[in-house]
Amino acid sequence: MNENNEQISNLLEQLEPLALPPAKYPPAIIVRDTERERLVKRIEENAQLVGIELNDDHWEVIHFLFDFYINCCEQKDPGYLGQKTYWKYIDCLRDPDCRKTLDNANTTDCRYGKISAKEAIKAYPVYRILLKAFKHKGGKKHLYKLFPYGPLFTIHLLAQLPRLINDVNPHYGTAY
Repeated sequence: MNENNEQISNLLEQLEPLALPPAKYPPAIIVRDTERERLVKRIEENAQLVGIELNDDHWEVIHFLFDFYINCCEQKDPGYLGQKTYWKYIDCLRDPDCRKTLDNANTTDCRYGKISAKEAIKAYPVYRILLKAFKHKGGKKHLYKLFPYGPLFTIHLLAQLPRLINDVNPHYGTAY
């Protein structure tokens, strides 16, 4: 067992009552339906429990992740929408005022792209978004300096959100 896996095992032992199994649905649904203050309080309490001091840089990543989950993760596969919904959307594309709201939803809220519900339960696609978003601050190096056990793994554990699939990859000794 390498050093990183030992550290992760120790953290999991400390937070054993907090650790949840991998998600069967995107954590975006939980983040969307939970008050932000409640999530923040939970993170603060759990961080104090394991001795992690959170600063503004940590909170920037945490809030970015929560905003990404709410705005940019498909929370339900829409399937067939029906003809009324389809034609309303088509008509909206012709209306300049309506089109502006559609355009804004895609560009401002999801600058780094959207991901499907299937991708949102896997660590790697969400991790890639974090890397893009924090590239200007150092990307991977910045994120792992803040969260040595992995940004997604740590944030999900502290917030008591369901773990993402492959959030810890023992084959490569990494945590996302």
